[in-house]
Amino acid sequence: MRTFFAIQQDKTSNSGWQQCLNWARQQIKEDDTPVQLLTARGGDKEAVVIAEITVERERMIENGRVLPVKRLMHGKTEV
Repeated sequence: MRTFFAIQQDKTSNSGWQQCLNWARQQIKEDDTPVQLLTARGGDKEAVVIAEITVERERMIENGRVLPVKRLMHGKTEV
């Protein structure tokens, strides 16, 4: 099963794709800092950035940076 994460600086959300996308859209209205969407499969140790939401646009990202799932689950988004 795939899980998704949305991160904006020190704020994180993890759920399904649609819930993370909705969370990101709401966050961008409150704070114009870009939100990155990541995904990982069950058992993966790393999540990959697959999209970025900004005030101007929403875009998919190929070969995005990787963050440890363990850190994302604990709300730590800095590498």
